[in-house]
Amino acid sequence: MPQQPPDKISSTVHLTRADLAAPDVHVVHHGRGFQSSVFLLERAGKHIAVKDFSETPRFFRTFIAPLLVRREVRTLRHLDGAPGVPRFYGKVDALAFTMEYIEGTPLDRFSLGELAPEVFPRVQAAIDAIHARGVSHGDLKRRSNLLLTPGGEIYLIDFAAATIGGNRFRPFANWLQKQMAQIDDKSMPRLKKFVAPELLTEQDITRLENPTKLERLARKFFKR
Repeated sequence: MPQQPPDKISSTVHLTRADLAAPDVHVVHHGRGFQSSVFLLERAGKHIAVKDFSETPRFFRTFIAPLLVRREVRTLRHLDGAPGVPRFYGKVDALAFTMEYIEGTPLDRFSLGELAPEVFPRVQAAIDAIHARGVSHGDLKRRSNLLLTPGGEIYLIDFAAATIGGNRFRPFANWLQKQMAQIDDKSMPRLKKFVAPELLTEQDITRLENPTKLERLARKFFKR
């Protein structure tokens, strides 16, 4: 059984929709189209990020966004306390939730030769940590979902596409989680390919050149 994260009660933050209109709330990212907006505020000594879908188009906001929020909240709760994952603080409503704000630079902003060699094993360690909890991220092809903090830590963000396994009553979810984990494991070699190709190992190249079972199934399906 995974260990429970320490200080779980004090990690809860209760915010309402009205709190998001306070003058000390700062916009980190203003979502366009179906994207969420991200806000930053400080409460009880915590730097809090708010992910909010309330300004998305009406149909999406009514029928899709609440599902995405529930999915990501469920995953963050499952991963609470895992290294490399922001702490979950609480739901605001059906369209928004709060989590630990991580100051960092998305890895898609780095160019050839700009990442130190020690960053790459840290990327894999963060991925291994969520896999150890029975979770696959599902969207690490977007290097913007990996953050490098000023202290050199790697954090994974945006778990809207995540899959949770480990439930014997959900065999398909278990199978899908394992398949998606194999795709997650291509993220570190792919990152090397873009910013440090000289560090690619034979194992890295094999992973990149050979599609997983799920990738092969997807290609067959979309070719029809």
